[in-house]
Amino acid sequence: MADTEIFNLNQVVDLSTLQDIQDKFAKVVGLSSVIVDEDGVPYGTPSNFTKFCLLIRSSKEGRRRCFKSDGESGNLAMKAGKPLIYNCHSGLIDLASPIIVNNKYMGCMLCGQVLSDDFENKKRVDFKRLSKELSLDEDKLREAYSELNTLKYEKIKDASEFLFLFTNLITKMGMANITQTALLEEIQQKMKLTELIKNMELKSLQSQINPHFLFNTLNAIARIALIENAPNTEELIYSLSDILRYSVKNIDKMVTVKEEIDNIKKYLHIQQTRYGDRMSSSIIIDNNILKYKLPAMTLQPIVENSIIHGLKDKKENGQIKIIGRLSKNKTIIFEIYDNGIGIDNEKIYRLLDIYSEDSGLKGLGIYNVNSRIKHLFGSEFGISIESVKNQYTRVLINIPCSK
Repeated sequence: MADTEIFNLNQVVDLSTLQDIQDKFAKVVGLSSVIVDEDGVPYGTPSNFTKFCLLIRSSKEGRRRCFKSDGESGNLAMKAGKPLIYNCHSGLIDLASPIIVNNKYMGCMLCGQVLSDDFENKKRVDFKRLSKELSLDEDKLREAYSELNTLKYEKIKDASEFLFLFTNLITKMGMANITQTALLEEIQQKMKLTELIKNMELKSLQSQINPHFLFNTLNAIARIALIENAPNTEELIYSLSDILRYSVKNIDKMVTVKEEIDNIKKYLHIQQTRYGDRMSSSIIIDNNILKYKLPAMTLQPIVENSIIHGLKDKKENGQIKIIGRLSKNKTIIFEIYDNGIGIDNEKIYRLLDIYSEDSGLKGLGIYNVNSRIKHLFGSEFGISIESVKNQYTRVLINIPCSK
């Protein structure tokens, strides 16, 4: 297991990725954003900073106070283990979202630089004091202040909760990649189905909503926000937030078929927005199986594989179908169908061989889901695949009726 004590935030997630996350979040939600280390010193370049805060930070003393305020607020948020909404030293409303991995505080994402009429702890900005103490022109301070946005407190709170989920998931995924690499090197010559591998593959499975999907989704949200004003943007952000919450909250847990399907619907909504007319999807689930339980994140990696790999060459009329039913043997059968490029027989054989020596399979959703089902329920359960090259792939998942 990789020790988080020896890593800094920019070693877990590279600086360009941190900057990309920060820039896109600032653009989508319209809040100034900056990621800082434990002492409040920024990583990279601040995003969408207001004229007022740039003016404050143009003063050496103002910049010192900002770093101090950022560092202290990040530490308070870290101790609380949740986002913190507060007044900065200049009187504006900011929010601090701590980045915590394995109980180690790695830094904080700070957003805000706004005003709110219904924030209960809001304080008045003292222009004369700021002008005198920071050696700044009072008229310029007042002018910059007049350009600040005013938001409802509830919107600021929603942004803080989404940001906390998102930044921490990205960081945990970075640590998971480091951990996975170390484990694979250590156990390369050992048995493949030990308890250590089961735990590793489960964590890998939980990370199947990968950074590429998250970044592409944010790009889609940003494009929509620019084009329209902006009825679909909020729905997309909430869908992504719910998916992240579902993934993090339900690790190692059994969930109902209904909960798993609800998560898939949100995932497909986001992918449909991204791909547009290139794909369509349908879900048909028998009502009599909705109450039964299955391991969380059983369906999503298979559906993602169908979209990302199966439909990758489709310019139009791509189809994803998800069907769930009771079999004649009173087990639950899920069918995930796509009309994409197909899978050759040799690869199908390797994907379904849980004793395979091919370490390259460990990151693939089909392999991991199949292994997990067999570990939990026995060798008679798992995945089968039917495919014709350049026509279709049908993945069948067979699990027991569990309550």
